[in-house]
Amino acid sequence: MMQRLTIDKTLSIGLRDQIVSQISRLIFQGLMPNGMRLASCRELARELDVSINTVVSAYRKLEEEQLIKARPRSGYYVSSDHGMRLDNARQERKKASRRAPIGDKINKLRRADDIETITRPHNWHAYDYPFVCNQINEDSFPVTEWRECTRLAMSRKDLKIWSADGFYADSEELIEQVSQRILPRRGIFEPGSSILITLGTQNGLFITSLLFGGRDRVAAMEDPGYPDARKILRSNFGALRFQPVDDEGIIVDERLRDVDLVFVTPNRQVPTTVTMSERRRQMLLQAAEAYDFYIVEDDYECDVDYRHSTPLPLHSLDNTGRLIYLGSLSKGLSPGLRLGYLTAPEEYIAAARDCRGMMLRHPPMILQQTAAAFIRQGCYDGLLRRLRQNYEQRWRLADTILRDRLPDFLQSGEYGGTNFVLASDDPRLNAKAIAGAALEKGVIVEPLSPCFSDTATGEKFFRLGVSSINLDLIESGIELLCNVIDDLRQ
Repeated sequence: MMQRLTIDKTLSIGLRDQIVSQISRLIFQGLMPNGMRLASCRELARELDVSINTVVSAYRKLEEEQLIKARPRSGYYVSSDHGMRLDNARQERKKASRRAPIGDKINKLRRADDIETITRPHNWHAYDYPFVCNQINEDSFPVTEWRECTRLAMSRKDLKIWSADGFYADSEELIEQVSQRILPRRGIFEPGSSILITLGTQNGLFITSLLFGGRDRVAAMEDPGYPDARKILRSNFGALRFQPVDDEGIIVDERLRDVDLVFVTPNRQVPTTVTMSERRRQMLLQAAEAYDFYIVEDDYECDVDYRHSTPLPLHSLDNTGRLIYLGSLSKGLSPGLRLGYLTAPEEYIAAARDCRGMMLRHPPMILQQTAAAFIRQGCYDGLLRRLRQNYEQRWRLADTILRDRLPDFLQSGEYGGTNFVLASDDPRLNAKAIAGAALEKGVIVEPLSPCFSDTATGEKFFRLGVSSINLDLIESGIELLCNVIDDLRQ
């Protein structure tokens, strides 16, 4: 009997391709063996509530791929032994294997799987009240404009650009847009030769940690800080130091002596949302000179910051060449596109390009070309204007409600951002307990203990983000969260 298939008509992928994908997967997994008869076109169309032409088209596609075969007056049958061969090969390898567990062979310096990261349900968007951070509300994504820019990028005249292997190079158009339009509004003026396109800021940090790291090297970062940065730095440096954060940002003191690299989020500290003071910025730059270390600056949420005078990044103040600046299009455009950029002295960019090239050569050129067109056409600037207005509305509403309903919980949530940090000293109100109970009510909030070097210290903290939840749902979602907290107090 043929495995049951399911169709989701809300997805962007076509109905025919959904059928082809599911049957192919079942064949390759060995769940539809060679010689098995498929449902007739009429039967499958009725079962899936699609047109018979859709099923006929899907079966013809599978025939072209030599996975099924039509028999006259009999129907369609699986004509591939891929699944059988795959399963037999897997079993034979297991029998023949006498090797030690692969975990024993992994370089211990490179392992950081004992460090937790902030997690959320994979299907978070299906929950009623997703107060998740660093995601977008899909209703705000300019699908029509992005589709048009994709069409422009895929034009015949640009075929040679995006269809060929670019070796280690980036899209000249995207480099130009970053150099002339993105960076200058952050007070950074650098030539294209000082810019590298990355698959997000995390990719830029990993490249940097590989180039600076080693068993005899020391890195430092904020505490609390971004847990994924902690994983990256811990896996590539011999030692990692944690610098406390106060209401002026990272504390700069003697503990930074003998450090090789310092990772910071000055304009919107992760996770506290604090903005580093001008005094502390100058102290950090002076310490970099005095102690001979380099600074990696993640300009987190810079594009969507709606303050009237957003603080310029550290890079704009630096004249020593000690700044490696990481930026991203994710917060404004879409986290799933994974596009970012890195700017630093040309000598460093050359090394970073070579390092990136050994991993992935370059981010997909068609994606770079589309993003370049999106910026060039003014679509990105228009999107940012709309997002800033929208995020300010959301932040003001959430801030008012939280101050009224949970004044003893609110720890931080600086104006200009999209996240609020909450905590209680009541031992019954552990952040994971609150998050677990809230999830059962359809409310997602995120525990922050992974952000602390001492996770026990962070067990009372959780954050609430407003970038991905509809404005109309913020009040009722916070009200449900308050009910959950009241229940846990009893």
